[in-house]
Amino acid sequence: MRKPLMALAIAACLIMSVVGGFIPLLQGWIFFVLALYLLATEFETGRRWVTSARRRWPKLDEWIVKARDHKWAPSHLKKFEDHTDPTK
Repeated sequence: MRKPLMALAIAACLIMSVVGGFIPLLQGWIFFVLALYLLATEFETGRRWVTSARRRWPKLDEWIVKARDHKWAPSHLKKFEDHTDPTK
């Protein structure tokens, strides 16, 4: 039951990131990074996707690093960044 709920949470975060792109008060990139975090922590394929995406798009890598240092970021986001670091 956990995997379908996580997939639903990932989809909700992606929708919120799109909505956040249109509404200036809502930070869409935070929800995008959160969706990537959930994808990488729950699914091995997601971890490979995020690692290769960070390698391919340096701006995404900057967003992840920026989100890690954000005051609302969860404390275990650093672990996510370590797992998906393209330089390792």
